[in-house]
Amino acid sequence: MKRNVSSVIWGLLLILFGAAVLADQMGWVNFDLISTNTWVYVFAVLSLLFLLSYFLNGLSKWGWLFPALILGSVSLTIWMADRGLDGSYIGMPILLSIAIPFFVGFAFNPKAWGLLIPAWVMTVLAFITLAADQVNGNLIGALFLYAVAVPFLVVYLMKRSRWWALIPAWVMFILGTIALLSDHVDGNLIGALFLYAVALPFLVVYLSDRTRRWALIPAAATALVGTIPLLSTVVGGDWLGAAVMLLFSAAFFFVYFRWSEHWWALIPAGVFASIGVVVLLGMFIPRNQPIFEGLMSAILLLGLGLTFGALWLLRGTRPTAWARYPAIGLFIAALVAGFSGGNTNLFWAAVLLVAGVVLVVYSYMRKSPKSQP
Repeated sequence: MKRNVSSVIWGLLLILFGAAVLADQMGWVNFDLISTNTWVYVFAVLSLLFLLSYFLNGLSKWGWLFPALILGSVSLTIWMADRGLDGSYIGMPILLSIAIPFFVGFAFNPKAWGLLIPAWVMTVLAFITLAADQVNGNLIGALFLYAVAVPFLVVYLMKRSRWWALIPAWVMFILGTIALLSDHVDGNLIGALFLYAVALPFLVVYLSDRTRRWALIPAAATALVGTIPLLSTVVGGDWLGAAVMLLFSAAFFFVYFRWSEHWWALIPAGVFASIGVVVLLGMFIPRNQPIFEGLMSAILLLGLGLTFGALWLLRGTRPTAWARYPAIGLFIAALVAGFSGGNTNLFWAAVLLVAGVVLVVYSYMRKSPKSQP
């Protein structure tokens, strides 16, 4: 019976609306001549009709509240504007009219926790409009970001297994703090703070469950990148480049020494360390010396050779016997680079000759397979 009454009301309303549009097209009425105050009542009546439909269809049908409250807020906004009220707060009613139905929906179905996010965000935006004309923009931005973090925190507190919600909550909190500090703190420090903050939740994920080693990868990578802005405030030029390379090397060395089964970590560790050492040495050797280029190449290749040589020494416990081939090749290349004095054509010619000789010698040294009887 309630649904029938709702259908009759909206049927009659559509008929009246269609007749009004037709009358406007026929020239019998002119909507442009309708006063602003009349539109206040029109939207108010439409709001009441939708509100009546909501009650007739059942309180759990909270979707009806959207048109009911939005039309009501439009009526109120027109009324305020018509009376000369033009502050930022004039947008508050519409924002609240969007937020309230989400709160009602969550009240009827607490398992639908996702409704809290738009509900809370729109509520905060509504109250921010009250202070937008008097409060510093950075403070408003910070308050908004803090507010966005709250529903994610509530989602986690409602069910602790939803640990992922802590990540956006934490990031929003840090972004809000950065908004507050942006006018008073050096940009490099802000960049480092943000990246450290992003790394922290991943570190917490690992510490809460040591089997989630994957979380260390984004944690370490983000933290290392975050260190770069801090280093740039202390050192610059080649010093900064060397420090960055050595930092990345240290991260992979940590992986290897913490979990020795990840022997592969020695490769990027050795590569980054070799580049860092070359950059450091390059600052103390005059670049105008004719041996500079060849010497730097030789040191880099020697470092790479030592990396694979270290892997080969692990062959007793790890499958790294193959590492002797790149190690030998890199050691020979280092010698050639050192004696070539930076002559790249001579260097590559020597590399090709050495590679050819190694292949020929290796082919004769291989034991021929035993013949089958």
